[in-house]
Amino acid sequence: MTEFPETQYVTSDGLSIAYQVWGEGQNNLVLVPGIVSHLEEALKMPDYLHFIQSVSAHFRVIRFDKRGNGMSDRITGAPIMDERVRDIEAVMDAAGFKSTALAGFSEGSAMSLVFAALHPERVSKLIIGGGGAAGRLAAGEYTEEEHAKVKAELFENWGKPKGKHVYTMHGPKENEGETKADFARFCRLCATPAAIAALHDMNQRIDVRKVLSSIHQPTLVLRRESESTSRERARYVADHIRDAQYQELPGSEHPPYRGRSDDYVNAIREFVLGDAAPVETPSTGQRVLASILFTDIVNSTTHQVQLGDDAYRDLMNRHDAISKRQIERFNGRFVNGTGDGLLATFGAPTDAVNCAAGIRDAMTSIDLSIRAGVHTGEIEMRGDDISGISVNIASRITDQAVEGEILTSDLTRQLMIGSKASFGERGEVELKGVPGIWSLYAASFS
Repeated sequence: MTEFPETQYVTSDGLSIAYQVWGEGQNNLVLVPGIVSHLEEALKMPDYLHFIQSVSAHFRVIRFDKRGNGMSDRITGAPIMDERVRDIEAVMDAAGFKSTALAGFSEGSAMSLVFAALHPERVSKLIIGGGGAAGRLAAGEYTEEEHAKVKAELFENWGKPKGKHVYTMHGPKENEGETKADFARFCRLCATPAAIAALHDMNQRIDVRKVLSSIHQPTLVLRRESESTSRERARYVADHIRDAQYQELPGSEHPPYRGRSDDYVNAIREFVLGDAAPVETPSTGQRVLASILFTDIVNSTTHQVQLGDDAYRDLMNRHDAISKRQIERFNGRFVNGTGDGLLATFGAPTDAVNCAAGIRDAMTSIDLSIRAGVHTGEIEMRGDDISGISVNIASRITDQAVEGEILTSDLTRQLMIGSKASFGERGEVELKGVPGIWSLYAASFS
């Protein structure tokens, strides 16, 4: 009997995430799977086993099941982007991968793009295979009605050999040693019909195109010539990441392990093992993607006049202490005070919005009201300080908020799709000193 690497578990947000480490190579590679995966059942598919053995002949490889999938803990509904990104970080930490090449396939493309933008020091090179930065619904490739029909068919026929997903993911022909019935069983073990319907709905609505300009790692976008995924979406990713390469491979199969999988392996090997300058840890003068939070005390001048300077100074000290506790609670970094508020940064937009809510609610204990703005964008690290147009945008968004309100930009909202927060449209506005028209959303928690 063939011996495979042990399936291990790491905790991420209190959930058990299953992963395996393959190979003994000097170069690290993390594989982010498509919409479904199952670490151990996948190895029963000859095509997949050949693919993973070929990849691990060149790299030390992490494979994992995302939360809600396969051997990882199941969840209700679909995970949000923040959570999925943390799963990548968790398995890397558990395996001791400080930096790695990252390959995201199909539905795993968007989360790989976001991880590379948020954690540039941990991703040396990026490969996107058969995917894009926006789902078909978000990209305007089909309507809500068409989306609903696809979702209903997926729910009705998930895990059945006649399901359209079996044709797309398995291929039109029987594979050696594996029938469509075998693959349908694999799908059933990966996820339930309700889970796959929720994942499909989220995947078609996700839109992370705005993070592409913040990705600076060498990037390769792969797609098979005649596969079902959109050439336009793949080309969009390559065209909007600086110096990204675009390559089409022969064939029509969507999963990289189907058909001529050696073409995929060779493209990844040649791209990753070629010469390229390493990505350095962000330092002064470097740019990273972050979620920026500004808070502002409502009627601060009135408070100061009524209390007097000394009492108001004491009040502000209490304000700062409460705010810093919330920032620490939500894994943020306090940058500086603004006189009547604060500036902080976060690695995840969910943390930034939750922190804003935490500060707002905690301020009632000292009879203060705040308003807040959150924007996710690229910032420049300047020692302990930050700068860049994204900081100005976050500040201007805060100016638009009313008492008790948390306003966000569209990208922040997009990255939180599926979270417990709901977002009410505040319309399109011009932000003083910032080009363009901006869509703003008010975050709330039921």
